[in-house]
Amino acid sequence: MNRGPRHVVALERQPTESYLKAGTVLDARTGRSECLRVGPGRTGTNDTMTEEVVPALGGPPAAPSPQVDLIDLVGTDRERAVPALKDGFVGIYRWHAKRTLRTATWVRAAVRHGEVIAVSVLERLDPQVGYVYYLSTAGSHRREGLGRRLLDDALDIFRQNGLTVAYGAVEEDNAASIALFRSRGFRAVERKERGYREGGLGAWGLRSRMTLVGGEVLFGLRLASPGESSR
Repeated sequence: MNRGPRHVVALERQPTESYLKAGTVLDARTGRSECLRVGPGRTGTNDTMTEEVVPALGGPPAAPSPQVDLIDLVGTDRERAVPALKDGFVGIYRWHAKRTLRTATWVRAAVRHGEVIAVSVLERLDPQVGYVYYLSTAGSHRREGLGRRLLDDALDIFRQNGLTVAYGAVEEDNAASIALFRSRGFRAVERKERGYREGGLGAWGLRSRMTLVGGEVLFGLRLASPGESSR
């Protein structure tokens, strides 16, 4: 990700958190996973969901979490997402996430009791291509399945807008985020494979706009066949 002179800027990390070029999805210290049951209520562009978190390895269900609304943030309202982004990043990543927040095609927020507790920053790089730029969850709301919710929501938005390919970048040592992407059908993109217009996932002409940096792996998912609209 070209976010300044690489010989000058060192990217900081928080050692016990997992990032999806972006936010935490699983606890890196325990590797604990969760199953998410989502209730009805998806209407229009703003979704209302009630979730029940159940330990994946058995045991009684946890108490249902309070309702979470998924909404669009537009204009100056996007500033509401800054605290969640600051919780998810440090250093140059934090600076770039806040900058991208203001120009991205879509910014989606998970809101509980009026507070933005998680955010996704999404870009339309091409009439056919969507990019999951950032996912970030507020520190006090991690391990609630919000990263999975927002990724699923992003893919829904891409499909609704007729996009045929989705991409996202993950740090190569971030096992939790790689597992999240793969669970939704993404795979690592090879640099020399056929381009996305020819049926492959090669991101020809797009990598510079994705601002990838060393140590990141690009993942891609085909949402529809070339020439086929998913709208």
